Amino acid sequence: MSTNLHAKLDAALARVAALPEAERRAIFTEFSPDRIRAEAEALEARHTAGADLPLFGTLVSVKDLYDEAGQVTGAGSRLLADRAPAGRDSTAVARLKAAGALMFGRSSMSEFAYSGVGLNPHHGTPSGALVAGGMPGGSSAGAAVCVGLGITDAGIGSDTGGSLRIPAAANGIWGFKPSQGLIDDSGVHPLAPSFDVAGPMARDLPLLKALAEAMAGQGLDARAPDVLRLAIPEGAFTNDLSDPVAALFQAEKARIAALGHELVPVDMSEIGAAITLNRIIVSVEAHKIYAGDLERLAEVGDPRVLSRIRFAETLTADEIAAAYARRAEVIARFNAAMEGMDALLTPTLMRLPPSIAEVEADFDRMNMQMLRNTSLVNLVDGCALAMPTPGLVPGYAMTMLAGVKGADAPLLAIAEALEVRPG
Repeated sequence: MSTNLHAKLDAALARVAALPEAERRAIFTEFSPDRIRAEAEALEARHTAGADLPLFGTLVSVKDLYDEAGQVTGAGSRLLADRAPAGRDSTAVARLKAAGALMFGRSSMSEFAYSGVGLNPHHGTPSGALVAGGMPGGSSAGAAVCVGLGITDAGIGSDTGGSLRIPAAANGIWGFKPSQGLIDDSGVHPLAPSFDVAGPMARDLPLLKALAEAMAGQGLDARAPDVLRLAIPEGAFTNDLSDPVAALFQAEKARIAALGHELVPVDMSEIGAAITLNRIIVSVEAHKIYAGDLERLAEVGDPRVLSRIRFAETLTADEIAAAYARRAEVIARFNAAMEGMDALLTPTLMRLPPSIAEVEADFDRMNMQMLRNTSLVNLVDGCALAMPTPGLVPGYAMTMLAGVKGADAPLLAIAEALEVRPG
C-alpha cells in the first residue's frame, strides 16, 4: 500500500479506536478494520496498475441502507438485522468504488431513516461532532458525525425529508439532496419512494460535487451567472425562526447582497401551508413496506418510528388520494414561483440544533422543527444543499440553497460562487 494511503488509513482507524466503545457503536453499525485494509490493498493494486481513479483513497462511510456485497443492510433496525448479506453492491456504492473511493464502515441511522434528529434506541445515538451531547441530525447521523470528526472525507446517505441536510447542518459540513432520479437508488433500502433520494455529504464543496458526479455517473458542470437572482421566501422557510437563526440569516443575506447579487422576496405561503402532506405520504408509503411487520415491530422496533408508520392507518382513501393530488399542485406552484430565479436562499433549520437530551424529552416537537425547512424541498420535488455558514460558532451549516428538479448542476455552481473560502 502506498505511503500516503497507508498513513491516511492508519490515522482514520486510530481516530475510531480512540473513541469510547459506546460512541463507536453509535456511529457504526458495522466496522471491520481488517475488511477495510483488505479493500485498501485491492484498491492500491488497481491504482498501481494504472486505473483511472478520480476518487482514489477518499474515505467514505456507507449508510446502513445501501447494499454492500457481503454485508447485511439493516437500515438501523433490529427487524432487519438477521437478513442475509447483500449479494452485490448498490449502484451508488459500485460507482464510488469504481472511482477509487474506499468504503469505511457502515454508518448508523435512525430506524428505517424515519427521523430528522438521529435517535436510535438499538445501537445508541452518536453525539454531534461540534457540541458534546449535541443532536447529530438524522436520519444519516453516523455518516455526518464521521465527516465532522475528521474520521472520513465523506459519507453517503439518503434524504426523504432532510436526512442529508439536517445532519450536515448539525455537524458543520456540506450535504447535498439531489433531484430524484439523478442518482440510481437501486440497492438502497426505501422508506417513501415518492421522496427518497440518495446523496453525499463531505468536508468541502469540490469533494461533494465529485462524489455526486461519481454516484450519478455523469458530470455536473455549470456556470453560475455573474449576478444571481436569489429568491428569499416569505410565508415558508423563513417564518417562526429562532432569534439566533433569524440573525444569522440576516447576516448571510447582507453578505451575499454585498457581493452584488439580487435578493428577491417571493411569496411561498401556499407551499408552507402544505407541509402536512409529507407526513401523510411518507407514512402511507412506509406502511406499504412494513405492513406485514407491524406486530414484530411492536416488539423490536423504535416505538417513535412505529407510531409514525401507523399514522397511515388513521387516513381514509380519499384523504390519501387528495394528498397526492395536492402535492402535484404544490410542485407546480413552486416551479412557477422559481421562474426567473437562479436559486432559493433559506436557513437550513428553523432553530439551532438541540441536545440529544432535549430531543429525547420532546421528540415530536423537536423532530418537526428539524424537518420543517428541509422537508419543504422534498415536498416540492426540488434539489438542495446545506452549506457551512460563515462566522457561526460552533460552525453549523445553517444556509440552504434550493432549486427546482433538475437544477443540480447550476445549484452546485451557485454554491461555489457564494462559498466563503478560507483566507
